[in-house]
Amino acid sequence: MEDETVLIMLVQQYANKHGITFSSKYLDDADKKAQLISLIQESLAGKRGPVTDDDLV
Repeated sequence: MEDETVLIMLVQQYANKHGITFSSKYLDDADKKAQLISLIQESLAGKRGPVTDDDLV
């Protein structure tokens, strides 16, 4: 499965759980995207709450 497909699936699961709580501009930056994916995975696993822009600054 391609990285973008995995990302889309993660964001869809996250949005169903929390709504969208971060700016999509972070998906354009490779470093921020990797951080965002990690934070989303932690959130979906119940290890943290929703991801916000402040988490990515």
